Amino acid sequence: MSNHSTVTEFILLGFSNHPELRCLLFMVFLVIYIITVFGNLGMILLINIDSRLHTPMYFFLSNLSLVDVCYSSVVAPNMLVNFWVENPVISFSECATQFFFFGSFAGIEGFLLAVMAYDRYVAICKPLLYTVTMSPHLNIMLVSATYLAGFLNASIHTGFTFQLSFCHSNVINHFFCDTPPLLKLSCSDTRVNEIVIFAFASFNELSCLLTILISYLYILVAILRISSAKGRHKAFSTCASHLMVVTIFFGTILFMYLRPSSSYSMDQDKVVSVFYTVVIPMLNPLIYSLRNKEFSKHKKMSSQNHTLVTEFILLGLTDDPVLEKILFGVFLVIYLITLAGNLCMIVLIRANSHLQTPMYFFLSHLSFVDICYSSNVTPNMLYDFLSDQKTISYAGCFSQCLLFIALVITEFYILASMALDRYVAICSPLHYSIRMSKDICISLVMVSYAFGFLNGLSQTLLTFHLSFCGSLEINHFYCADPPLIMLACSDTYVKKMAMLVVAGFTLSSSLFIILLSYFLILTAILKIRSAEGRHKTFSTCASHLTSVTIFYGTLFCMYVRTPSKRSVEESKIIAVFYTFLSPMLNPFIYSIRNQHVIHAMQQMTKGNLFHKNAV
Repeated sequence: MSNHSTVTEFILLGFSNHPELRCLLFMVFLVIYIITVFGNLGMILLINIDSRLHTPMYFFLSNLSLVDVCYSSVVAPNMLVNFWVENPVISFSECATQFFFFGSFAGIEGFLLAVMAYDRYVAICKPLLYTVTMSPHLNIMLVSATYLAGFLNASIHTGFTFQLSFCHSNVINHFFCDTPPLLKLSCSDTRVNEIVIFAFASFNELSCLLTILISYLYILVAILRISSAKGRHKAFSTCASHLMVVTIFFGTILFMYLRPSSSYSMDQDKVVSVFYTVVIPMLNPLIYSLRNKEFSKHKKMSSQNHTLVTEFILLGLTDDPVLEKILFGVFLVIYLITLAGNLCMIVLIRANSHLQTPMYFFLSHLSFVDICYSSNVTPNMLYDFLSDQKTISYAGCFSQCLLFIALVITEFYILASMALDRYVAICSPLHYSIRMSKDICISLVMVSYAFGFLNGLSQTLLTFHLSFCGSLEINHFYCADPPLIMLACSDTYVKKMAMLVVAGFTLSSSLFIILLSYFLILTAILKIRSAEGRHKTFSTCASHLTSVTIFYGTLFCMYVRTPSKRSVEESKIIAVFYTFLSPMLNPFIYSIRNQHVIHAMQQMTKGNLFHKNAV
């Protein structure tokens, strides 16, 4: 009992050897964890509410998603908290609990993947007996066995590990309580533990891999017997997602554990651990949803899905040839002003040392995003005004939809970051340079881009996973979600719900940050006695408030509602504002009412004139 009385808590070093990356890592892992939870819970909900997915494969997949949520949640929340704690302590009992549940869920996932391989073997090699062989009773028994084996295996590991004596250092060189770092801390003989761990890990992983390899050997033989290439591709496509997950999961696990302790590098293993504790649970729902046609209406629709659609027709704003020429001139002028205004803003901020502050750092990225998402739509629309063939390829439509959603969501969070910057500048001016340091600003911008593109990718893949087998005329001037949903001939319920949830969450969460920041700013401004002081303070926020009002107002009208024929017509008019006018107006809004920008422009103009006169 001496070991337990000596050590009552452990210290998790985590990634403390890289303090400069603390904020960045926190934001990255927070975004990944949120996507993991929403993705896997969304997968479970989808499988439960859709009767077409009530099959053995999706029964196992729903359990895999549950396990992913659980074993990611065993590690991620504590790791996120520890990024902001000076002394990241975990008690002896909490460490044992984390160790047990992580080992349990990791083991269960391995066994579930083996069961899913067997399911694919029966489906492909014995299709006529599939419903009989993979009966509901057998499915429940198989899943129950995986949970039992996982918890039993973890109990043995936990018992052997935590009966060791920890009488020297209590500092764990890891971000969670794992076997290798704990064994290094022990001052008792660990040879028995190493043998037991190696034996059990080898047996569990190799037995699972053997089941998977044998299943796929039979599957490969069966597929090679299929005469048509289309048939072989169709049969293999039902296994592609599972094979991808197996490769990632077992590859990292085998690398992590099936080595002698002398070859361990803790820093190397921490990086490897990130993949199977944080990244893999996030990837699994994406991998399984993107490559499974059952998430469309039914298999009879699959043959009419993406293979027949090579292009779409964009109806645009009007079909009047005279009005098209007028609109071409108007939007060309707007686009040129947008490019010139935003590029000038970026150059001005980069060139002038007085503008090297967090606020203008965010503003330069806002200008960059405005250029990108305006350029994503405008050139193609201008071409369509002058062309009889108003078509866009399937790949072009996918790219345009992805980039547009990604860049719009990125703009949300850059605007939210700018509100946070104004709050710190006004409410905590003495701590401004510390709280809005260069690392924090870069982290906020990187998270904005990462979150935007992850959401854009997930939403676009859900849209283009639908079946488009009727009209291919998009009632819009670019490939937008609402009109594309109107074209689908498969069930769009999941896509509509996903779009509503993501758009609602993104808009409300970023807007909440903005509103909370400005509530605190307003409180601070009202405490200022002089009217001149209040006006001066508020004037630093006026430009940002104007941009936020225009941008969020139009987007709330656009996306936080269920698509219909009427809403699509209205959305074309609304979309003009945030696609063309908002990117054009932003540099004017931020320059006209901003003395710093005006002064920098005057300096640059005087400098150019002086240079010309000197020449």
